[in-house]
Amino acid sequence: MKYKNILFDLDGTLIDSAPGIVDSFQKAYRFIYNQECQQSITSLIGPPIDQVLEKVNGETKIETINLFVEEFKTNYDQFGYKKSILYNGVEDVLSFLKINKLNVFIVTNKRSKPTKLILEHLSINQYFSEVVCPDTFKVKFKNKTELITDLIQRRSLIKSESLMIGDTIHDGEAANLNQLDFALAEYGYGSHDNYSFRLNNLKQLINIL
Repeated sequence: MKYKNILFDLDGTLIDSAPGIVDSFQKAYRFIYNQECQQSITSLIGPPIDQVLEKVNGETKIETINLFVEEFKTNYDQFGYKKSILYNGVEDVLSFLKINKLNVFIVTNKRSKPTKLILEHLSINQYFSEVVCPDTFKVKFKNKTELITDLIQRRSLIKSESLMIGDTIHDGEAANLNQLDFALAEYGYGSHDNYSFRLNNLKQLINIL
């Protein structure tokens, strides 16, 4: 196999987390603004939730953003994460990677707490060598590009033997800036024009390894 290190995004790549995120976003939005959010946020899922709020209504007041984020976290960490479901074929692929002794990682913009809750809830945490979130370490990383750079350095990953799989422009840019091949999960929430492979179903990953 050409690739020995597989880096997965989480939301929109391994799991459909939209139902829980949308529900918690709407509840936080009603709490802050006393009205429904009229815009669909599904295509915006990926970046931190404060950035999603800013894209939806241009909110810039730090106090309001912080209140919104805390309300979102409270709901999502108790209820929203449980609405996440695995995409078809995900566990089969993860099992294949484990049997073939590949190094498998998750690199996500989601916080550590709900990420761990989701992996435990879906019983897939045993498949990953490491799960990296923005708050995994004391050092705070600004974006996924920095998360991947740090992972490559700490794990001494050979870039030509490493593949990033994700569904958004943020995943694609992070892979490109780190000189990794990128597989676009077209079934996810976003898109990106610069990719090495396209996946309509995660099972297609097996054919490109």
